[in-house]
Amino acid sequence: MLFASYRIKMSRRPSRGRPQRFFFARLAITLLFLLHAGFAWAQIDVEDIFPSIVTPEPKKEVKKEAPPKEEAPKPPPSVLDRLMNRISRDLTWGGYLRNETAFRIVDPTGFDKVLNIIQLEGRYRLAPRFSLSGRFWAFYDAAYDVESISTVSPRKGPAVPCPDVVNPNTANPDNICDIEIVDHRTKFKELYLDVNLENFDLRIGRQIVRWGVVEGSRVTDEINPLDFYELILRDIDDRYIPLFMVKGNLYLGANSFEAIWIPEVQGHRPAPRGSEWQQFQLLPGHVKPKHAFQDIFSDSDQFKENIDNGEYALKYTRVFTGQELSFSYFYTWDDFPSSFRSIQEASIFGGEVTVNFQPRHNRLTILGTTFSKTFPSFVLNAEAVYVDGKFFGTRLQDRPVSERGEIQRDFVKGAIGFDAYVLGVDVSPALILQYIIGYEKPIIQDVVDIVSALFLRKEFVHNVWSGNLLLLWFQNDNNWLIRPRTNYNVTDRVRLSFGLDLFEGKIGTGQPGEFNFIGFFDNNDRLFWDITYSF
Repeated sequence: MLFASYRIKMSRRPSRGRPQRFFFARLAITLLFLLHAGFAWAQIDVEDIFPSIVTPEPKKEVKKEAPPKEEAPKPPPSVLDRLMNRISRDLTWGGYLRNETAFRIVDPTGFDKVLNIIQLEGRYRLAPRFSLSGRFWAFYDAAYDVESISTVSPRKGPAVPCPDVVNPNTANPDNICDIEIVDHRTKFKELYLDVNLENFDLRIGRQIVRWGVVEGSRVTDEINPLDFYELILRDIDDRYIPLFMVKGNLYLGANSFEAIWIPEVQGHRPAPRGSEWQQFQLLPGHVKPKHAFQDIFSDSDQFKENIDNGEYALKYTRVFTGQELSFSYFYTWDDFPSSFRSIQEASIFGGEVTVNFQPRHNRLTILGTTFSKTFPSFVLNAEAVYVDGKFFGTRLQDRPVSERGEIQRDFVKGAIGFDAYVLGVDVSPALILQYIIGYEKPIIQDVVDIVSALFLRKEFVHNVWSGNLLLLWFQNDNNWLIRPRTNYNVTDRVRLSFGLDLFEGKIGTGQPGEFNFIGFFDNNDRLFWDITYSF
């Protein structure tokens, strides 16, 4: 009862006391609500409520970079640096290194060639229309370092004497026949300036010009003389002797004109005296016409005569559809000197007859033409010349015919060849003929001279392995040259070659009047190989 009465009393108190009891509770609830609303408003940007108002971004501190250090100006490139940069930009060059080795397989067997060759060639553009080109070539033959002279260059046979009469008291016991040793040679094969205009090209300098369409025939291709250092076994580029000349080419549509002036006078260069490849030699007393500018400083009166010694060539070429025709004129010196001779009878009974030779070069006029035509399955090539002014040698016993030992006759020469592809083989047969007009019996050469040639090439692996065969048949003397060869490209820069040089025919005695061009070297059969590195 006590507690009941107390509850009643409390419930009956006046109502004005409620605000005081709940004031702090309501205040706390209000503060909590305001705090919660404040946090919510803090997460809302002003731009979300009022899009037209943009809150400025706080400014970022800009770091001041230190001023760059002042470097000393670079010196301008030197004249030498500028020159080297210009050369490297306008110069293109290349070349090769090659070792050619040959081993004779006929007694006396041994190495007859260990030839080490370097060739450098390049072209330098002086200006857009001017360029300078050159080709340097040098070799050293180490055969004489590994073999005796008599092995490298033996006598052709017991009937062939030493080239000269040798005094046994002064002769070298290691070189009893006084053989000329040429084991090295250095020269610029070509060095010329080119001027290239729109329809005209001009080339001045030491150069090689090749005419003709039948490879190896030497019918119209008579501009440069030949070097017989290794008979005709050298590569074509190594057989030609370069000459200083001025050459111009004019192009007018399908027509082209070529003019050449050659102030330098040269003839064929024979093999070294007494060497294994000697067949003809320049006799004592040989006189060669002087070069055009040979005496320009020492003898002004000789200048005009020397200018007249120059050689001149003209050529016209017309190209048709699938064919080409050309006509040429060449006023030149005979590359083989004529061996004019005088005979002195013995003054006493039983004495010997003395023969004195006066070798001289003679003027020749060569008129030529070439023709090429492409057919569906082969290409026909032909060329011919008429030669005026040639002197032919006569036999010594035929003295009454000519007191000078030479007879002048004109002759014609022609060649015809085909290039075809038969059963995967490149086939190139050719026939070369020469006919002497007004022939007389004392002339050493035959009235008609015929040479047949056949070249075969087969590629076994494209751009890697190939083989070829060259056959030359000199029909008048029944002499043969047989050259099988295989080439293998180890890489794009390294090439290996193996082959044989086989000579078939009569050696003879080597005396005047007996000229077996190939048979004379019947004892020179050999195996050869070479390795070439191109760069």
